[in-house]
Amino acid sequence: MATCTGYGLTLSVLRAVCVGGVYTGIGVRVRGCPKLFIGFRSLMIAVHRLQSLELCKVLSPVVIQVRNISQRKTRYKAPHVAKDTSKWTKALKQKEVVVKDPRRTNSPVWLSRVPVDDVWIRSYYPQIKLSIEESIIRHKEYADPTMLDNLEGFIYADMELDMKTTKKTKFLSNIKGTVLLPHQFEQTLNQKIAIFCKKAEDLEMAKKLGANFFGCEDLVKQISTGMISKEDIDVALCTPDALTDLISIRSILRDKFPVKGKGNLSSNIEEMWNLYTKGVTYISTKESEAVGKLQVPLGQLKMPVEQLKENFLAYVDSICEGRSKALGPFITKVFIVAPPSTEKFLLKVEDYVPGHTKAAAEQAAEEESSDSDDEETAARKKRK
Repeated sequence: MATCTGYGLTLSVLRAVCVGGVYTGIGVRVRGCPKLFIGFRSLMIAVHRLQSLELCKVLSPVVIQVRNISQRKTRYKAPHVAKDTSKWTKALKQKEVVVKDPRRTNSPVWLSRVPVDDVWIRSYYPQIKLSIEESIIRHKEYADPTMLDNLEGFIYADMELDMKTTKKTKFLSNIKGTVLLPHQFEQTLNQKIAIFCKKAEDLEMAKKLGANFFGCEDLVKQISTGMISKEDIDVALCTPDALTDLISIRSILRDKFPVKGKGNLSSNIEEMWNLYTKGVTYISTKESEAVGKLQVPLGQLKMPVEQLKENFLAYVDSICEGRSKALGPFITKVFIVAPPSTEKFLLKVEDYVPGHTKAAAEQAAEEESSDSDDEETAARKKRK
């Protein structure tokens, strides 16, 4: 068996392409020439030469796969590298010693700092707590005609509320109430009031007071049918004898439904009317689940200091009724503000809000436990 090399090899490949050859795995055996055998390496060299002459395309339409043998590189298997197991083990971290800034804590050392001079840097001292009288006097000085000229303006108390309960996962919802202040002031209240009553004398009183809607069965039908919408009623007052007729429209009135605790369910219509026409209604908002915010007007700056103080104490008594005293103080912070002045005076809240001292909290808890024991004994006696 003969093999071909050089130009003879190229001619032999041309002949094999023209006549046809048989691929045997290690080369090509040419038909008609059983003694002629072309090795694989020699065949590939000849094919490269034919490609340079571009004769393969003319002699045969067959596409020949070409591999660049000269530039082929040996592939080596990457060595095995063990996996890093340090990420699966807990790293021993050294505890970093963090020095807390005493200005950002309620430490006794920080709270005991008192400025010596009349002028001081605020960031180095805690905010000074004032009494309600001193806070009002300072705002009156700012509202003087020589400064802001705002004696007709209002003074407010911004309160921060603790909405926590006995359970860690449950918090109080926003509180809402109406209080009749001992010293009233001018307010622009255009409330639409509906009075539900049955007696003839109660109907006459409702008409005399100037209620927007009054009656019982007919009024309930008008509300249930939609002739009078919920938006047309701001306040709903009711006498006890007409309460059963309102059950059918309870889903419509919702938070406006008369409740004795809110003061809109009573047999004295005139007293309820004065409460909601001359009183102040407050509604809290949530800053977070555990913290609530509330702003209430104390009065006008032209009012005497004592009257503004009594109005503030009336608010505190009304607000603190919505939470058990055993849980601690309901009002945690109070700032006295009077827009447009930007000054905010922090109040010494522990002097006015119950529950800030441990003794007061323990006493409140004992009173509640004794009240609950009395109720249990009274219930047992009734059962017997």
